Amino acid sequence: MSNEELEAAVMDVLGSMLGYHKNPDGTFSYEIYADYQDVMDGKTAIGILQADDPVQQLWETLDEWYLDYKCQLRDELEEAVLEKLLSGRGIVLADEEMDFVQGLLLEKVFFELPEKHYLSQTFHVDIMVDTGDGDYGYTLNGSYPCWDGDTCINRKAGIAWLAKSQGYTGARLRNALRKGDMRDPKGFLESMRVEVANLLSGACTVTFLVEMTLEELIELNRLIRLQDRNGYFPDAGRKPYCGYVILDKATETGLFDPWDGCGGCFSIELERDVKLPVKYIRSALPDGGDGHAVESVFGMCGSAWLRGGVKRIHAPVKLPA
Repeated sequence: MSNEELEAAVMDVLGSMLGYHKNPDGTFSYEIYADYQDVMDGKTAIGILQADDPVQQLWETLDEWYLDYKCQLRDELEEAVLEKLLSGRGIVLADEEMDFVQGLLLEKVFFELPEKHYLSQTFHVDIMVDTGDGDYGYTLNGSYPCWDGDTCINRKAGIAWLAKSQGYTGARLRNALRKGDMRDPKGFLESMRVEVANLLSGACTVTFLVEMTLEELIELNRLIRLQDRNGYFPDAGRKPYCGYVILDKATETGLFDPWDGCGGCFSIELERDVKLPVKYIRSALPDGGDGHAVESVFGMCGSAWLRGGVKRIHAPVKLPA
């Protein structure tokens, strides 16, 4: 058989193979399905999100995971094609013809990795905030009330920004914090009093607990990377616009120290949805991706990440210079 005849015969056989889809360009694809028990661990997801190119890293990870299975599928395909090709013909292919068939299958058949399965997997995510207090070692949130009588709240403090997002002025927040702890807090200001009064660290960041898919995390971390497109700015206020996220008011919120593994009591009660500028996000990674894990420090169950959550991720329509 000539190469042209052999190729036509092989392509005809491929067209009859169950599960192999013919593409407009003449190639064939076979979709690999992941088992429902196949899940990505948090450490792997964190590595993907922190890579220079998360999408490429995802593909490389899946390619490594499914390499043996793809080799198995290719061997089975070659065996099936040869069986159908030679069945009843009473011929044997020469070595050169076998090499041609093997090369043709490599060129014409592709195995689609189950990236959708993993992109839709959800993770418990800690969104940590830096509204400018990172430039102060995250100490601006844990200095109230001051025993020396100075209760001025730095405008760069995460709690000052959060209060503003809830419709409260710095003066109202300052007056509320001066009253200290209380037994049965109601609303944002009272719950913030309890949170600050129970801090076990002087270096805490406002932290939101949410559940997000890997696809959403890749998109959000893409926007977070835009913070440094014009150079690194320690002062978050000088960072360029990178879009924003809308967090549901039911989202579990508190002050957390991921470096020492402590913080408040995650008692902050939001009264409004939060519009969080992406440039104010320190990190958005699966729990434990930026220091100690909230789950292990507080012994929280997974439902803490299921209250509220991200309602919208808005990317810039046009990137500013």
